[in-house]
Amino acid sequence: MLNRLPNAVRPPLPREHGAWAMFIAPLFVGAGAAGVLNAAVWLFALTAFGFFLLRYPLMLALKSRAPVARADALRWSSVYGAITLVSGATLLIATRLWLLVPLSALGFLSLALYLWLASRREEMTALGEWIGIAGLALGAPGAYLAAAGALDATAIALYLWNVLYFGGTVFYIKFKVREQPRAVAPTANLAARLWAGRLTLAYHVAAVVLVALLARFGWAPALAPAAFVLPMCKVIGGVVTRPARLNLPRLGLIEIGFTVAFVCIVLLAYR
Repeated sequence: MLNRLPNAVRPPLPREHGAWAMFIAPLFVGAGAAGVLNAAVWLFALTAFGFFLLRYPLMLALKSRAPVARADALRWSSVYGAITLVSGATLLIATRLWLLVPLSALGFLSLALYLWLASRREEMTALGEWIGIAGLALGAPGAYLAAAGALDATAIALYLWNVLYFGGTVFYIKFKVREQPRAVAPTANLAARLWAGRLTLAYHVAAVVLVALLARFGWAPALAPAAFVLPMCKVIGGVVTRPARLNLPRLGLIEIGFTVAFVCIVLLAYR
């Protein structure tokens, strides 16, 4: 339906499906781990949604060379910015959760760094991806704070889980889309395939080991490592499997499925 609207009134929305997952999953994880769904959570979600939408038109305004397109992007930036400020101010006034202020400052810092990279046409680099992940993952401790009224070790752990998980997703997608088709022939043997995927494999193994150690010493729920074992198995299968032609829609659906599984396992871990 949005496609039928004139360009002047069509809201600019992020086009990357992965970005939507990175925005939504931390909110579910944060609120779900707290076990509370109150008005503060909804206000925080609305604030985070406005902030999430804000990034895209600001990027368009920076990169566009057409004055009309730039003006349109700035107009929508004002709309999204107003949603963010009004809902955020309402949340602070209603709850007095002042720890949301430093979290918001970190979010704006990540946005500023992302826009700086966008101005240099470097927002799709590994650094740009990680800055985006670090910013969007703040939704987990933010939603937890809005629900539970505390910014404690659990909130920090939820942030870490989201950064680790989506960081692994970026590694894996870049490997499947950019590196594997170029570095691995369809007829390559197992050793060659494993060597080509060594970085993404090492990352996922390290994530599992780290979370397992935290669980071993009581700093994480016992079920938490399972949230990273499942993606590691996916990566192993993806590394050893080299299709002649990559099916991007199928790859995207698989990632959505694993993200849903990640959220469910984390929520079970904190029950």
